[in-house]
Order: sequence, then structure tokens, then C-alpha cells
Amino acid sequence: MDEYVDEMCRLEGRGEPDVYSRCGGCAAPEPTYRCRHQLCFGPELFCSDCVVKRHAVLPAHWIEEWKDGFFRRRGLAQLGLVVQLGHPPGYHCPTSTKGHDLFVLIDLNGIHKINVRFCECDSKILHWQQLMRVQWWPATVRDPQTCTTFVVVQLFQMMDCLGKISAHDFMRSLEFLTNNDGLDPPGRRRAFRHIVRQFRTCLMYKRAGRGHDPSGVRGTAQGELGLDCRACPHDGKNVPPGWNNIDWEAMPEDQRYKYFLFLVQDCNFRLINGDVSTVANDPIVGDGHGYFVNHEKYTEFLRDHVTEEEISTCSGFQAMFLANRKRVKGLRTTGVGGVTCAHHNMWRPNGIGDLQLGERQCNMDFIVRSSVLNVIIFYLILSYDIACQYSKLFWSRMELLPASMVFLVERARVWFKVPNFHLPPHKPGCHSPYSFHFRWGAGRTHGETVEQNWEFLNGAAAWTKMMGLGARAATLEDLFGFHNWRRNNVKEGQIHRDAFDAFDAALRETAAEMVEG
Repeated sequence: MDEYVDEMCRLEGRGEPDVYSRCGGCAAPEPTYRCRHQLCFGPELFCSDCVVKRHAVLPAHWIEEWKDGFFRRRGLAQLGLVVQLGHPPGYHCPTSTKGHDLFVLIDLNGIHKINVRFCECDSKILHWQQLMRVQWWPATVRDPQTCTTFVVVQLFQMMDCLGKISAHDFMRSLEFLTNNDGLDPPGRRRAFRHIVRQFRTCLMYKRAGRGHDPSGVRGTAQGELGLDCRACPHDGKNVPPGWNNIDWEAMPEDQRYKYFLFLVQDCNFRLINGDVSTVANDPIVGDGHGYFVNHEKYTEFLRDHVTEEEISTCSGFQAMFLANRKRVKGLRTTGVGGVTCAHHNMWRPNGIGDLQLGERQCNMDFIVRSSVLNVIIFYLILSYDIACQYSKLFWSRMELLPASMVFLVERARVWFKVPNFHLPPHKPGCHSPYSFHFRWGAGRTHGETVEQNWEFLNGAAAWTKMMGLGARAATLEDLFGFHNWRRNNVKEGQIHRDAFDAFDAALRETAAEMVEG
């Protein structure tokens, strides 16, 4: 262990450095500069000119200078490095303009002051575009002053979704990496939060293919950014042609289950939100385009139901309902209601909505109906922990929804069930009618998938509590999208790829003409 400590101290400059009488680049005598942490690999020392040349395309590396018996950290901007955008490295732009004097770049190893010059050869390529083309994400498109590398914002988004790391803690870590002696580097936390919010939103539009659509972002339809469950019935994808002419009465029961849509609805009272900021100061970008219901239409509908009581229960859940009504002072949102696919644990597009006071029927009605907008429903099995009470006046309440949200499905083809774990506390009269075990076509469905999803989200409750309306919506949308993206496009991707490769290889061996044709 002593040897490790001695070597670490030596590398950090607490001892004499390796003696190099000549610069590793030009052989100039007595070189004094090196790349911190040997990010460029190798312990050589260089003169100031050579170390700048070696970092012409690495402006976010830290440099150390040996002086007065120890290494002092230097920024490349201090040594004269200027980053010219819009041209290959080493090219001098005759029409360039100087960037902001306090231009800051956030990278994985800290927060850097950078000397930047923008190209003016083509007036159509704006400054923020030049930054994006070198994979620096600007905090604003007007006179950009702060950027972060793409890899930083991608790393934060991944750590945020998996480990629920807040932007504040992430930036504090980078600040400590930059200067851990109490002298803080330039404060860029607010700018970083702007960048993260832009990145989250753009990522959702990118995943949905809006960048290649002629109508662009403005042409996005309701719920289009939400990733659908591939296994649920979808017209034009996994439903056979002529589905609208199917004689359901003549079809055997053991064939109908393939057209069942299993949904689970539930509420989460941990994802609360304080009454901070305003809609004007922090608006929702792309209202209703993703997993949240359309906030404007949702709010308008709820105005007519402000006096409605919470959903009553038939069991011992009453204590829980009363607890949910406590400690609501100063809150804009007391939780969220959500709808998922019961089989594959996927959040439904437009299947999330904020709660204002407990678990009211008006909230859940709107959320459930929004989650199946523009969806062909053959048979619907709706799982809810209080389905026995919720189902009593379900159809009469559906008639109160806006005309554009009319439920176009026969009542006889909609069944209500209670999840397996929640069913025992109910009264005995609820057990058989609302059990999945007695529903043909349900298989081993348990209806508890949404509980697993809440557990994944609850880690974000602490730092989304005091976010503004738009920032919170963007953050949670990203978490919903990350969950669906991993399940839908990645989790079983390798399994399907291996199966396809095996099928393709066998087909090429036995019937190559079919493959080539």
C-alpha cells in the first residue's frame, strides 16, 4: 500500500517529476507542461507551444505546469489555445468573430473556460449550429455563452434515469473536479438545467422520428412521442386485415383472447409537486405529445368536477385514502395517476395525469380514456385496485367526457378486475367477480405491473417536488420514455437478433434463392 500512496503523490506533483531534459515535441530544453491525469497518455513533459498544438482538438483537457517545486493546474485558454469553429483544425478563418469572453464548456473532467471563434463565411450557419456540429450543446441559441459536450448530457441523462441523480448533485461533482479547494468555478448550474431539459425533449422527438417528418415538431399528434407496446393489438401492425368485419360471436372463445387489451390503472402519492413557479414562467413543451395527458384539456375538464369526492372503497383501503388527503398544503399536485399495459409493463401514451386532491374518479376517467385515444379496442380488461367501486358508474361518467373522447366499444366487451395482491382485503363478494383467475383468456395475468413501475420512479420524487410545471413534466416524460425504450427496443433485442440470424443462416443454406430473391 505504501508504494501505491507514494506513486499517487508523485503523479499529483507532491514529489519531483520524472526528469525530461527535452520537450517531447520539439526537443526544446527544460519542458514544464504535461496533460493532467495523462489523458493523452504518456508521462512526457512539453513546452507551452507543443502542449497547445497537441491539444488543438482537445480543448477540455487540463494542463499542469511544474513551478516552484509542484505542479500548478492551467487551462488551455490560459496558454493561448483558440478553438476555431466551422473549419478543420489549424485553419484560419478570415471572417471569424470572437465568442463571449466568459465562454464555458462543461466536460466530463470539469468546467472549462474556452477561447472560441465563430466562422462567418456562411451567414446561414448560425453560431449555435456551429457548436452543435462539434457536439457541444449550447444553453441558448442567442449569443451562446455556455455549452456542454454531448457525452456529458448523455451521461447525466443515463445516470438520472437509472440512479436518480439530480442535476444539482451532478454539477456539484463537476465543480469539485474542477476546483476542490473551496474556490468555485464559474456557476453554470442553471444553464446546465436548461441544456438537460432541451436534450430530454429533443430526444423524445428524435425517438419518434419527428426530425425526418416534413411537418416537423409542430406536426406532432397527441401521444405520438409515447412508445407503444408492440405486443398489444395495433391496427396495421399485428392485427390481421379485415378485423372490422370479424364476427365476434362466431369466433371461438379460445381465439378471442389474442385481441384482448389488458390495462392497469393506479395512483402514486409520492410524486407530489409544490406550488412553485407558474405556467407562464415554466410552460410545458409539447403539451400532450408524450405520456402525460394534454394539460390544457385536462384542467378544463376538471374545473367542472372540483367538488367531486374521492372514489369510495369497499375494504380496508379507507385509511389509505384519508392519509392521502393530509399534508397537501402548498402542493400543486398530490400525486399522479397512470395507466400501463398489464402484460408488458409499458406506460401508455397520454396515460399519465396529475392528481389535485386524492384519487378522484374524474381524474382517473380522463386519464384512462386518454390512454386509449385513437386505439382500436376489441376487448378491454381494465385492472384497478378498487375496480369494484370504480366500475359501478363507469359508463355514465364516460358520457361526461368531451365529445372527442367518446368510448367507442360495447359495454359487454369491457371487464373490470382487481390485481391479485390487492384482492384479498376486499369483501368476499368481490373475490370471484373481480379475480383474474376466473377470467378466460387472462392466463397468468396478475395486474400488478404498474406497482413495479412506480418503484422505478419514486427515486425521483425528492428532486421533482420543487420543480416548475414544465421542468417536472419534461423530467418525468424522460423517465417514462427511458423505461419504455429499454423494455420495448432493447431488453429483448438481442434475443430477436440471434433468432433472426439463426433463421437467416438456415434459410440461406437450404433455400438461398428465396433469400436473394
